Amino acid sequence: MKFVSIIQKRASAAPGKSMILNPEDYAAAGGELLVIAMVLSWVLTRLGYKESRMLAVDHDIIKDNQLKRRVGYNNLCVGWDMAPAKYFAGPIFVGIVFFESRFMQLSYQRAAIDPSSNRNEITNFFSTLSWMVCILIFVCSPVENATLHTFSFVQLVVFGYFAYAANFVTTDVKYHPRGSHVFIGIFGFFSLMFGTCAVVQFLMYSEETGPGPIPWWVTATGDYGWFVCLGVQGYMRPRAPSLRLDFALTSDDDFQVLGERKPAVESGRTSGSP
Repeated sequence: MKFVSIIQKRASAAPGKSMILNPEDYAAAGGELLVIAMVLSWVLTRLGYKESRMLAVDHDIIKDNQLKRRVGYNNLCVGWDMAPAKYFAGPIFVGIVFFESRFMQLSYQRAAIDPSSNRNEITNFFSTLSWMVCILIFVCSPVENATLHTFSFVQLVVFGYFAYAANFVTTDVKYHPRGSHVFIGIFGFFSLMFGTCAVVQFLMYSEETGPGPIPWWVTATGDYGWFVCLGVQGYMRPRAPSLRLDFALTSDDDFQVLGERKPAVESGRTSGSP
């Protein structure tokens, strides 16, 4: 798995040893962690459900919850909406935000080194920002404000796909992985389907009439399809060069490394610059 490989590389980093960084690995790692958070959350929620039944306690979130009332089925996010699952999924999401932010940073640095590389700083920035905003799903409970809770996640569907598509269409076709043209169409279909259905169902919901006009299975198809696409999108990104990171001890304003040769660039000034 990509996130395991990244951790291993970081653990083995040492002075005098180069490390190869592939920005796309970080995007893939974020998708992997999302799947792990989802699976773990549902396991914990199911265990909590069984325990509540054994104790004859009415905490059946699977049977009835604010999201199910609005869309007619159990959205995958229901799994991490309540304790104890949310206490595990929340920290995992912090890791997801890190990996997605690191992907944006490394992509920008690669583009700065190689002008031929695709540069989509604006879309990448908003994609990373949307992951940060998505953390609100753990801050705002669906019981307190189901609309804010859900739209904190729906905005990720929109910005995430736009950033992915922008990176895809601005990259030379020869670097597109096999099957990626089909995938970007499928990903876009599920993103549009899920986002549109969620907005309509929430805006049309009322306590008297229940969910909006869209059949629950239509929204569920877009929902589950989008999560599947998110889990594999890191592997379908256009191929691009990796970055090599070299570690070395160097002097700064308050420390001098003995025997160090003066670098060509010192204090942010290149040779020959004023």
